[in-house]
Amino acid sequence: MVYQQNFNEQSLTWTETAVSENGGEYTLHSSTVTRPEDWRIEALLADCVERAVGLLAVNIDDDSLYLMFEWNSAESTLAIVVTDDSKSRDAKQRVHCDMSAMNGKIKQLSESEQWKYQGETFAEIVKHALHDYLTTCPGFMRYSLVAVFHQGSRQQTELL
Repeated sequence: MVYQQNFNEQSLTWTETAVSENGGEYTLHSSTVTRPEDWRIEALLADCVERAVGLLAVNIDDDSLYLMFEWNSAESTLAIVVTDDSKSRDAKQRVHCDMSAMNGKIKQLSESEQWKYQGETFAEIVKHALHDYLTTCPGFMRYSLVAVFHQGSRQQTELL
């Protein structure tokens, strides 16, 4: 399934913030969903992926191996980072999206018999939609990165 997006019509608003943490510095590209009724989950995740993919050229170095998607179920947030084989050294540009406003909409849709993600958790929906989008994302395919997903521990990731 191909998700063609016109990001001029529907796009998240991104904020760039310099962050100093644990002796290191990075730039956080963050956004918050404020009007869930205006979004399809696939389009929302596509926008997040496109933001991260747009940063790959400056994020990748010789040690980069993974494009990691980190889902926080308690806060309904998605973080996207490029990291190394040990999953401990992250790139200097990171993407973060707060999707907590989507919780009610996702719950309602998951109970619908017509929705393709019927009965699945928000995390499962995010994982499947990311997988679907990445399989047709030309920007991601230009790089030799492994896409992985987790919702708890970086040491327990799943391939996308």
